[in-house]
Amino acid sequence: MESKNEERIPLFLLTFNRNKKNDIEGAFVTKLLEVLPKKISLLYVFGFEELCSIMEGCFPEIAHKKLVDINEELLRALRKKYSNYGVKFRTLALVQRGAVGLTAITPYYSKFDEVRLGYSACGYGYSSMKGAVGLRLKYKAGTRDGKKKDVELTLVNAHLSAYEGEYYYRRRNEQIIQLMRSMDFGDGYSVLKPRTHCFIMGDLNYRTTKAYDRSSTATKEIIDLQGEHSSKEDVERVVEKYDELTLGRKAGEVLIGFNEGCVFFAPTYKYHVHTAIYNQKRSPSWCDRIFYLSTYREHNSWRLRESKSDKPATPHVEEYNSIPSLLFSDHRPVYLSIDLPVTPPESIISPSGCLQITSLEEDAIHNHLSENDEISPNIANGPTLIYMKTTQLDNFIQNIISPTSDWVIGYFLWSILTYKGRFCVSMVILLCWFLFRFFVSHP
Repeated sequence: MESKNEERIPLFLLTFNRNKKNDIEGAFVTKLLEVLPKKISLLYVFGFEELCSIMEGCFPEIAHKKLVDINEELLRALRKKYSNYGVKFRTLALVQRGAVGLTAITPYYSKFDEVRLGYSACGYGYSSMKGAVGLRLKYKAGTRDGKKKDVELTLVNAHLSAYEGEYYYRRRNEQIIQLMRSMDFGDGYSVLKPRTHCFIMGDLNYRTTKAYDRSSTATKEIIDLQGEHSSKEDVERVVEKYDELTLGRKAGEVLIGFNEGCVFFAPTYKYHVHTAIYNQKRSPSWCDRIFYLSTYREHNSWRLRESKSDKPATPHVEEYNSIPSLLFSDHRPVYLSIDLPVTPPESIISPSGCLQITSLEEDAIHNHLSENDEISPNIANGPTLIYMKTTQLDNFIQNIISPTSDWVIGYFLWSILTYKGRFCVSMVILLCWFLFRFFVSHP
């Protein structure tokens, strides 16, 4: 267990599907100021999905400008919140691919270095209609003997395929593996790297049913969670009963080695915009989530409760919640306030590059075991056959095929959705007609 004097690494992470909406009235910043932790964090990481339209996402300079504008709002919000700390907030990194973006801001810029960016697209035709972006960096942490120690962090924000059904559930599982493998950080590793703290967040799009029926008992139970009499235990019970991501993790089908805080908040999707009313065209679901690699040697999930006890060499979840009062999107933002130990989790990638299940894996979901619960002794461990390092084919797809798909999709949408596009297409058609008539009449 860590000493009380051992440095901890406080982080604040937030993911938000903006539904292609501009926050004209500044509602996002207003609500963000209400949920930011009172104590300043070392690093603030914000992930966004659908930060622009599909067409705009196909043109990197347009989408990047959108993310830059949002980042400026975030900087102003952080400076306002922590104005009495006498620190200067600066942007460590911005990374965007398609309509998915990630920005990292810190008040301690000089303590970070070796910032690496990654991205991966997994939409139709390997376009960036769906995909992920990532950030890897090193932090110079202090140790008990006064020396500095590099602590590496990997943070990924993703937007996976939508819709209910077994096919789409399997597709999301495949996309997570694909994104984690093909996101190249240029250091010989993709998302999984030994001796590195790792987070995966975003609109992961997992649903609460394989066959949605708005009149079903499941739908009624989920919608009833909005009632004022619903308790945290009611929410957790429904999550563990219906949430397909929770069920998939219990079955060992997805996000092996990762965990999240207790889900005590109502479903974050799908709402009628500007209301707190669920749009029953879709099953209300916990689409928006934040996970961390949880294979810490001293990991025992009861220790992750929000307590005042001595903190072991494991993450300590301060708060994991949504912002239900932010109404301009059909999603609700989800945020995580957490502090990490200097010591990283055990690696879940083998020397050969394959995913491996460690003996530190556990049955518990959402970190809610009692102090007397033990990690299951029946969990198999060892390397799998799932290769998790970027291949040459991955690089070819991400650097050649994906940009080409974006170019084709972007200009197709531009040609039918914009005035300039339709005008140019009309001129080309008219020119072709004149040329045809000219050559026909002058053989």
